[in-house]
Amino acid sequence: MKADLPATALADAADASDDSPCKWRPSGDFALVHPSGWTIARYSVYDEWRYLLWEPIDRCAAANGNQFHGPFGNVRDAMRLHRDLSAHLQQQEMAA
Repeated sequence: MKADLPATALADAADASDDSPCKWRPSGDFALVHPSGWTIARYSVYDEWRYLLWEPIDRCAAANGNQFHGPFGNVRDAMRLHRDLSAHLQQQEMAA
């Protein structure tokens, strides 16, 4: 099996990629959480690490709860998509 990427390396990747005041934080050994409710989880698939970006659960409109994006080959790609999706959602809210 491939060597595991320690949680501290995930946290370092988070700090390097997210320059906003809301940083990604480690949650256990296999996930990062964002203050906005998004999560990046790490999974071993056929002995290779993959990352899924999970949207926050909207308990008022459960139709979109637990939707994920990916898999990604590295955590930075998941963070990049989160940044892009978050910016798009903020633009939609401002236009409404």
